[in-house]
Amino acid sequence: NGAMGFTMRSSSLVLALVCCCGVPSVAGVDPLMRLRTPDGPVYMPQLAIGVWELNAQEVHTAISLALDMGFTHVDTANDYYNQKAVGEAIRNHGSRSDVFLTTKVPGCEAMSVTECADSTASDIDDDLAQLQVDHVDLLLLHFPPRPFPYTPAACARMRAQWLALEDAYYSKKARAIGVSNFCPSCLECIAPSTSSLGAPTTIVPAVNQVQYHVGMGVDQRGIVRACAERGIVLQAYSPLGDGHSRELISGELVTSIGKENGRSGAQTALRYVAQLGHALVTKSTSKKHLSENAAIFDFALTADQMDRLAAATKPTANYSFACLY
Repeated sequence: NGAMGFTMRSSSLVLALVCCCGVPSVAGVDPLMRLRTPDGPVYMPQLAIGVWELNAQEVHTAISLALDMGFTHVDTANDYYNQKAVGEAIRNHGSRSDVFLTTKVPGCEAMSVTECADSTASDIDDDLAQLQVDHVDLLLLHFPPRPFPYTPAACARMRAQWLALEDAYYSKKARAIGVSNFCPSCLECIAPSTSSLGAPTTIVPAVNQVQYHVGMGVDQRGIVRACAERGIVLQAYSPLGDGHSRELISGELVTSIGKENGRSGAQTALRYVAQLGHALVTKSTSKKHLSENAAIFDFALTADQMDRLAAATKPTANYSFACLY
């Protein structure tokens, strides 16, 4: 499956180190997470450069700097409105096969089940057209159908959208498919099964991308357990917080632990998420900050340091803006 897109350098070493969910870091190299798909595992770099809220020029800057520093995973979305620039930046840097590319399609608005399916299929093709690629490595359903918060009344529409992602997978438009901002009830809705709500689903999401960082607890409302029980990789967005607080950059807890390891507060917060075994998406247009973000795989936090970070209660956040349970 790896031949279609992102390819693993030093594959023999990587495969020798694979464990249940990924591989440990070697000499600071970004580990790979093993994603489950019907055709076998797909390997996703644990650390991604994200481009949410970046304009076209910022996208070019961020991706060029990140790829130069060794990032190999780029995360974008249909409703980031910058996918054309993302595709251009990747092509300008070199080979598409050197980059693991993730994009997303939005949850549908208040429309019929058929309209949800059709709009999702159209959005998938729009993503590929904007990026100017024939496939992506990971395709996510960005959030549950509106209105928020999600309730089971929207399950039929959600299943219709998930079936459109399954079609994209089976037609080779995506090497793996997953979700974002999904609660356990959402995961249960699309679980492989027959249903009176429509055609049977057959694929378990490979990834659930949610907000996750120090201050939120280790397993807020059971989302980590729900993903683990289903073999879903949890991927953290906003691992340094949502931008309303600098607590995870310059706060006393992360900076004091950082000093114990000769690292910054931000590196400490990012390492915490990575050391728990989760994937993560970071964002910056600063060469200094990108370099720091990339340098989190050549040190480890002690058990005591991990416990102190796990006990933190700020900054607070909900892992999903779209559902509650």
